[in-house]
Amino acid sequence: MRISSSNLFLAAGLTANILSAGAQTALPRTVERWGVYEITLRHQTQGNPYHTVQLSATFTNGKQNFTVPGFWDGEDIYKVRFMPPTPEVWRYQTQSNAPALSGKTGSFTVTAAGAGNRGPVRVADTYYLRYEDGTPYHQFGTTSYVWTHQSEELQEQTLKTLAASPFNKIRFCVFPKSYDYNKNEPPHFAFVRRADGTFDFDQPQPEFWRHFEKRILDLQRLGIEADIILWHPYDRWGFSEMSDAQDDRYLRYCIARLAAYRNVWWSLANEYDFMTNRPQGHRGNKQWEDWDRFFGILQKEDPFGKLRGIHNGSTWYDHTKPWVTHASIQTADMNAGQSFRERYRKPVIYDECRYEGDIPQGWGNLNAKEMTQKFWQGTLSGCYVGHGETYKHPQDILWWAKGGVLRGQSPLRIQWLKDLMKQAPLFHELQPLGDGKGRFVLAKPGAYYLFYASDSKAQTIALEGERPYKVDVLDPWEMTITPMGSASPGNYTISAAKPDLAYRFTPYVPGEALRPEAKITASASEGVAPLTVTFSAPAGMRAEWNFGDGTQASGQRAEHTFKESGLFTVSLKVTDRDGQSSVNFAQVVVDQKSNGPLVRVGLANESPTVSLKGTAKRNADGALHFPEGVPWGWAESEKRVDALRGLRSFTIMGWVKPESLQTGSGGNRIVFCLNGNRDGFDLVCHADGRLRLSVNEWPDNVRNDSSPGKLAPGKWTFFAVTYDAALLQDNVVWYFSEPSDALPKGLKLDRKTTYNAGAVGDDIGTLAIGNFNASMRNHGLDRQFRGSIQGLQIFGSRIGGRGALTLEQIQQQIR
Repeated sequence: MRISSSNLFLAAGLTANILSAGAQTALPRTVERWGVYEITLRHQTQGNPYHTVQLSATFTNGKQNFTVPGFWDGEDIYKVRFMPPTPEVWRYQTQSNAPALSGKTGSFTVTAAGAGNRGPVRVADTYYLRYEDGTPYHQFGTTSYVWTHQSEELQEQTLKTLAASPFNKIRFCVFPKSYDYNKNEPPHFAFVRRADGTFDFDQPQPEFWRHFEKRILDLQRLGIEADIILWHPYDRWGFSEMSDAQDDRYLRYCIARLAAYRNVWWSLANEYDFMTNRPQGHRGNKQWEDWDRFFGILQKEDPFGKLRGIHNGSTWYDHTKPWVTHASIQTADMNAGQSFRERYRKPVIYDECRYEGDIPQGWGNLNAKEMTQKFWQGTLSGCYVGHGETYKHPQDILWWAKGGVLRGQSPLRIQWLKDLMKQAPLFHELQPLGDGKGRFVLAKPGAYYLFYASDSKAQTIALEGERPYKVDVLDPWEMTITPMGSASPGNYTISAAKPDLAYRFTPYVPGEALRPEAKITASASEGVAPLTVTFSAPAGMRAEWNFGDGTQASGQRAEHTFKESGLFTVSLKVTDRDGQSSVNFAQVVVDQKSNGPLVRVGLANESPTVSLKGTAKRNADGALHFPEGVPWGWAESEKRVDALRGLRSFTIMGWVKPESLQTGSGGNRIVFCLNGNRDGFDLVCHADGRLRLSVNEWPDNVRNDSSPGKLAPGKWTFFAVTYDAALLQDNVVWYFSEPSDALPKGLKLDRKTTYNAGAVGDDIGTLAIGNFNASMRNHGLDRQFRGSIQGLQIFGSRIGGRGALTLEQIQQQIR
């Protein structure tokens, strides 16, 4: 159904002057500040007006002048749209190379902005965003690339979902997308489609654009910014391969049609570099300098100066360039947020830090806790974070592409964080005080501190001022705030009871009563199951205990026996006579009874049993063999090995016989159980025959290696590496045999290194031998060990030292 121009004005809430080519209005009209004042002219033009007619209008209030481009809207309709920045009388005059469209004048009155209209979002105070009326804008964005290309019913469902969500910005594309889960044809296109299915890139389709504008206004009414992606490489229609002239004309058309909507942002491209240096399956004909040209056009010709960004794949754009207003980045490296801020000296938006979902692609299989974690880490780095969701659907309706409904659990937690930040000092008043190495602190020194603990390692925070502070422990997943006593000014040490807790420090007001202190005294903090521990609380208060294994108790003194091994967080809640409460936590480490191996793989009797994947094979003696070449292979446990979680000391040993020391990117995996949030450990070999161990981090920047030359192609080598998190120095020890044709017997110390990475994280991945595990496929399966692995054993303990075997103990295992 064709939409008439007069009906469109009513639907969109635009102010319209409908003019014939030879007449002009004499009556002033009104429009609210930062609304859209629209001039409509009619003129029959020969040829292609998209090419031949230039139209603009100059708007003035006597102090400011804006030259605003116009556009052809199909048939004989031409329009100019203006976003008035101040409430007063404005006048205009049109200019055109078509005499009938030139010289039209008029005036109108701009009234005060209506409810919910705070103007466009601007950059403020270097790193932050603010509405033009001065109201702070804290971006909590989401991505739904082609939601406007779906059925009307699905689009309406998307808008309904957004209305109930925490998100105040959405990224979406002008052009449709051809990619996994995106195979449907959209109902309309930005350009006219010929009878043979090809597109006329010199003929915009007004029906598409009117519908696209309607959706921008729908978002505006919801208070949501529209981050419009102008190009992308996921294309089967040819939009990514238009000529330079067609690209420039299209960009100017977008400016003329869309820039006047106050909620519009410009994103030049999604993964711009994949249109320039094209990986397999991507399309585009852009040169690197084209993106500078596009930015230059936006900077010069958008009369309203809307925000301008560009989104990377693997090659980052130089966001220091003057036409870039904010750094729109794709990376899951939340530790680098503060360094990005300082490098670019602009607002930093993690528009893509991977998505919550369950698809096989690694960029789309974060769990909800990991998605929530990234919002906290990015926010406490002084940056803004974006969300996406990619849960599989029988009709391929994934939110990240098509919208619909949100099925994940992170949006509720993101809303909780958003509400929490409203209670804090203004975002631009808070300083990120992290270290880029897993420390996340946001503070207004002396007045407010927010600390996020990604793990349980002890960290110290310096509290300024002279007044004591109230301490609250925040659980971002459970969405709870629990009082935790008090802290004196100065250095305060935090040892989180579990990963992903936050701590908030706010000073007491003068005369405010201090909270009670929930101090825990325990007869033991570690031992072998069954472990009996006696706990004591301060006298004179009601005490309630939770032992972390499903049991509770009350009373100032409590005795409890931990029957199973594990890491247990014991909590104590005390309540004083005035009814004030505080909690505290203590961790009890309970180890398994046996000193035997936790893992035995590559033997006739394995534990756990691993499945062969890809090209992996097994010899008669149980040894695993991983041949050279694609499609690559590995062996993997079906479930994660819970006995490897939380180890404070461990030993990995076994025989290896490389066929080749050629390596993929980052070295080839021997043992791998890292998860997406980096809990776990990784043992790799490198091209020079050395081994490298990493704990709770990718190994790329780790340097606790063995000596080079310890492995040799075609030779068996026995290796052993021990790790003890309790030691401050020399806590990684390497042992090797001499390479030989038969399985070796002797073993010698190679070297000791210092590596203080803490205990193995609790959320480890499944155990993989010879390559990555399935959850990490996004990193490429080319990091395969080439050769054989036999008799691989892992010993470990949740107690320091107990799992790091001595040379004598290791030799006993190989005799």
